[in-house]
Amino acid sequence: MIVFPPTIDWHLPLYQRPQQLARAYSEKPDTIVLYLSANSAHDRVAVTEMITETLFLVNAALAHALGRLLRGAGETVLSLSWTANRRYIELLRPDALIYEYIDELEIFDGYDEQMRREHLALMRRADLTVCTAKALYDKALPFARRAICSPNAGDYGHFSRCAAAPPAPEAAEAAARFSCTLGYYGALAGWFDYALIAAAADARPTWLFLLVGMDYDGTLPKSGLLARRNVLWIPPQPYARLPSFLRLFDLALIPFVLNDITRSTSPVKLFEYMAAQKPILSSRMPECLRHPCVETYEGAADFLEKAEALLRRRGDPALRAALRREALANTWAARTDEILAALEKAKRAERDAVSLPTHTAKGAVSD
Repeated sequence: MIVFPPTIDWHLPLYQRPQQLARAYSEKPDTIVLYLSANSAHDRVAVTEMITETLFLVNAALAHALGRLLRGAGETVLSLSWTANRRYIELLRPDALIYEYIDELEIFDGYDEQMRREHLALMRRADLTVCTAKALYDKALPFARRAICSPNAGDYGHFSRCAAAPPAPEAAEAAARFSCTLGYYGALAGWFDYALIAAAADARPTWLFLLVGMDYDGTLPKSGLLARRNVLWIPPQPYARLPSFLRLFDLALIPFVLNDITRSTSPVKLFEYMAAQKPILSSRMPECLRHPCVETYEGAADFLEKAEALLRRRGDPALRAALRREALANTWAARTDEILAALEKAKRAERDAVSLPTHTAKGAVSD
């Protein structure tokens, strides 16, 4: 039984790593997943809500009553990604603890020295620290008992079928008026390069820039981007509808500014774009540079040059095949297999260390 303490609501339109991991774990043999919800904004679970036969949404206020249920499982694992949830370790007393180091701490609300201390304590205590980017892994190594680098992934089944999805009517009409559509979905925030997209939109008035997602921090209206006739913003959409928008993309974008946060970011959308076999153009984020099928740019002029080259290759069978291979190698099923194998290895090493004979000061072996 794998338990996720409350982080983001299950029904939040921005479907992210916690929901994806929970679903993927629940599809493993003999595994049940409990996803605790604080009913922050999008969930309304009174006691439990069955997502699937092996995945349950549970009101976090009832966590104290889960003890008997957890004791009935062969093994319990707590997957924790937010330091404020440290109290669930003592509350639920799991057999194993996974700590997910998913972002630079500064991105979290309420970041302070206390959060940093709790973060270090969790890495020292966890049976396995899972880092979503190489930069985070390098920071974890001096402190974690055991750590692996396991980036984000994509739901291949959901996004590989985008060509068969009905085009989203809110965007299809606009897309038909332009020569091509360069698209992005996800949070629109301070790390999104508004200035670059504005410059590109001004330079290529026949291209449509389609942005689908949440105005996360109020930066979108302040950017002035929406004043351009070839920029269309669609508010956040349910996860089930994303393929209908992705279908319209001729080129899929990840236009993030480079800073300490984005250099440690593994974008979930990267692998979803791959599954849809859409050409991808990204800023030079380290986690994007790891994939040869992803084109990267430096500055507005390079963006336009690379975009034009990729638009010419949008039907290239070799590029589509490369994107498909990378997508299949980076699914959530593969990621959770990797994490569970690393956890089992960590537990085995711990057991072996306990069972090793110790030497007395005189060199005698003591059991």
